[in-house]
Amino acid sequence: MPYKVLFVSNTANFSKFNRPFMRWFKLQGWQVDYISSGEENIFDCDNQYTVCIARNPFSMKNIKAYKKFKEILENDYDIIHCHTPMGGCLSRLAARKKRAMIIYTAHGFHFFKGAPLINWLLYYPIEKYLSRYTDCLITINQEDYNFARKKFKMS
Repeated sequence: MPYKVLFVSNTANFSKFNRPFMRWFKLQGWQVDYISSGEENIFDCDNQYTVCIARNPFSMKNIKAYKKFKEILENDYDIIHCHTPMGGCLSRLAARKKRAMIIYTAHGFHFFKGAPLINWLLYYPIEKYLSRYTDCLITINQEDYNFARKKFKMS
């Protein structure tokens, strides 16, 4: 039975970032699956799941998306690599009782030095909470890296 990896993002456009990794996993004999809103076909994957993930954290669509994530995660993945704030949030919440290694690539936190107070009040507590369900956090800038090292508890 092959190992399984799941990539998650709000849009299929992120498959361009993931494609070299997806191809590598395929060459190693892994099952590679992808979750996105399904606006284009994803290359180098075995199963492509379409889940409408709303960017707005208050959207009711995300409740339906969360349920769909739970359903998909019954496949018992070994690694789940998620991108985008809501894709990362929903997948980490849905996978919190699973044995999978969770990798989250933060493409820039919404809370940063000089960000509006509302961003800090909304997004920081959520990311702090979800950090306990994150095995590996990848940041794309030094400010986010330094902040995460100081404030987040990785599992």
